[in-house]
Amino acid sequence: MLERYGTYVLVFADRDEIPVFTTADRWVGEAATPDTIGHLIHAFENTNQP
Repeated sequence: MLERYGTYVLVFADRDEIPVFTTADRWVGEAATPDTIGHLIHAFENTNQP
């Protein structure tokens, strides 16, 4: 299942990690749990300037 979170797309599938991409198809990373998605996005935004 895909879920949009602002400019991010989350892939909820039958696996442990949650893959996260931008809507521009840039790889953000994998969140270990739903609670860590926000931390992953925050880290991505602070290290990838436009």
